[in-house]
Amino acid sequence: MMINNRDYFRLRRQIDLTWSVPSQRVEGKGKIFNISLSGMSFETDRLFNPEHGMDISFSSAEIPALPPKGKLVWFKKVGESNSHYQCGIKFFKDSTLNQKWIKWMDDNIQKLADIGDNKILNHYLVDEQQE
Repeated sequence: MMINNRDYFRLRRQIDLTWSVPSQRVEGKGKIFNISLSGMSFETDRLFNPEHGMDISFSSAEIPALPPKGKLVWFKKVGESNSHYQCGIKFFKDSTLNQKWIKWMDDNIQKLADIGDNKILNHYLVDEQQE
């Protein structure tokens, strides 16, 4: 599904995760802000030495099927005193083919669609009852 010139629909949800950069022996916590089958954007809790294309590992208690690794495709420093990064990640191709991951994304997109349909339906029902 192509939306906003992207290959996959992006879920906009805040989800906790842990991340690590094995090559630098650095790890931390973060928050996912949007996620798709092919990648995600998240914020780190600390600075590290970012390089385009570097490997980063992830895990999330909320998303057991989250692809465990990806490449850093963009980053932006945020904040001054409590600095951290916003990062864009492209998951490794073999991870995105994982059936559990595809099912998790499909289920969450469907929940979002159901909520949207319910809001629309409730709007019409409320309007009808008020007339």
